[in-house]
Amino acid sequence: MSRTIPADRLRRLVVLLPNWLGDAVMSEPALSALNRTHPDLEIIACGRPAAVEALRGQCGLSTVLSMDDRGVLGPLRAARMIRAEKPDAILIMRGSFRSALVAALSGCPIRIGTPGDGRRALITHRIDPPAGTGPRPTTRLYEDLVGSLQVEVPERPPSIEIAPRERDAAEALLEGLERPIIGIVPGGSKIPKRWPAERFAESIRRLGDRIGSCVLLGGPDELDLLRDLHARCDTPEHPPVRNLADEGLSLATLRGVIDSCDVLICNDTGPRHLAIATGTPTVALFGPTDHRWTLIPGAKERLLLAEPFLDDDHVADRHPDACRIDRIAVGDVVHATVATIDSSVSSPT
Repeated sequence: MSRTIPADRLRRLVVLLPNWLGDAVMSEPALSALNRTHPDLEIIACGRPAAVEALRGQCGLSTVLSMDDRGVLGPLRAARMIRAEKPDAILIMRGSFRSALVAALSGCPIRIGTPGDGRRALITHRIDPPAGTGPRPTTRLYEDLVGSLQVEVPERPPSIEIAPRERDAAEALLEGLERPIIGIVPGGSKIPKRWPAERFAESIRRLGDRIGSCVLLGGPDELDLLRDLHARCDTPEHPPVRNLADEGLSLATLRGVIDSCDVLICNDTGPRHLAIATGTPTVALFGPTDHRWTLIPGAKERLLLAEPFLDDDHVADRHPDACRIDRIAVGDVVHATVATIDSSVSSPT
């Protein structure tokens, strides 16, 4: 059972950020509300590089540290790093046993988190999610966690501020490209989440002169996929397409580039959340991952679902065959993109 946490007595709070870039972005409203409610509280955010870069300079975070807790000795290494920060409490935004173990090994007396995945004995202040079988947006979990510190989170999309140096870096990467610039994110953490590369290529071809140019976005581990898609688009029928992963794109410049795109077409992956947080209109494709886990009210996006008629008792993640991402048609992606361009580029608000 959760106990009341004396937030006004805390001076230093370590936050274990979510592992994934997209989840880290979704935590922004909760962390910003935490900072506004307790402005004197030092918030030290620890996480993997993608999460750290997503939230660097945001949410009133006092310090942002990269933390590696992988491997046999990873929890001990991470716990030592946290112990050096001398926190009064740890807020665990991850759901893994390993993250709760790191918090416990640090010796911090107040450890706030959910009790699942065998973590009950490692958490001192447990936040039990409400009962229910249907998908629940991850943002609600983050609201529950900071709610233990007497924080109310307003319902709004995440928001990321782009620094001038990021805009300059993005401008350099996008130099010479005609607008509208369409960002394409063909990757994803799991192959079943990826719409086929040939369909991205066909969509770009069909968009034709409705767009000025395209940029392909992804990480170093997706270079083969990006180069394959780039090669498929190297025809006279395609608008200009550049693979920014081969031109210096990095985690440090990704936010600015996405902010500078006019529209982003993507799978269910981290850049989708960055686009929402920067206000870039988005067309997001969902296969065997349920969009309701990451549904964000007020987001400027169009969702295309492989199976749009699932009820609360049927989650896309548990029905991979019925929710194959290749069930999304090229024509639907083209139509959604043109509609997005017409509403956000041709007639800006």
